[in-house]
Amino acid sequence: MSSKIKRHNYLYNVYNKIQPGSIIALDNHPVSYYILDLLNSKNVKVSIVTYSTDIMKYLCENTAFDIIFTTGQINSSLHTINGGTVVDKIKQLKIDYYFCEACYIDHKSYLYQIHEDIAELQKALVNQAEASYLINYPDICNSDGKQNLSLIGQLI
Repeated sequence: MSSKIKRHNYLYNVYNKIQPGSIIALDNHPVSYYILDLLNSKNVKVSIVTYSTDIMKYLCENTAFDIIFTTGQINSSLHTINGGTVVDKIKQLKIDYYFCEACYIDHKSYLYQIHEDIAELQKALVNQAEASYLINYPDICNSDGKQNLSLIGQLI
């Protein structure tokens, strides 16, 4: 069995363990929409934390899940709500699961983003979550030994 299939099965098992009443944080990624559809089809009522305006729109149009968000600055080019007030609100939450997307990861499994505002939000979410899962696809594909960073595969 390939590592991709093993990883998919592992994450699918995680999704299936999500209980009603859980608080889930999601980045804007195709896997996030899959998770939302899966939970919605199983009638697993959860609350969603997100800084993505695209995820918020999808939630409003396609689910009855509660959305947890705060005021902040809307970045229309990134489709995000960010700023210090968003980070402060995240630091007050108890999040059960965080499904995150990142551009880079280092040898200590720290995530790195191209945009500093998103990196701040993700750091707060990782710190507040009981469990965090990297949902990028495909597997890590490019490593730079000088920087100790690996480019995580991107959807094309």
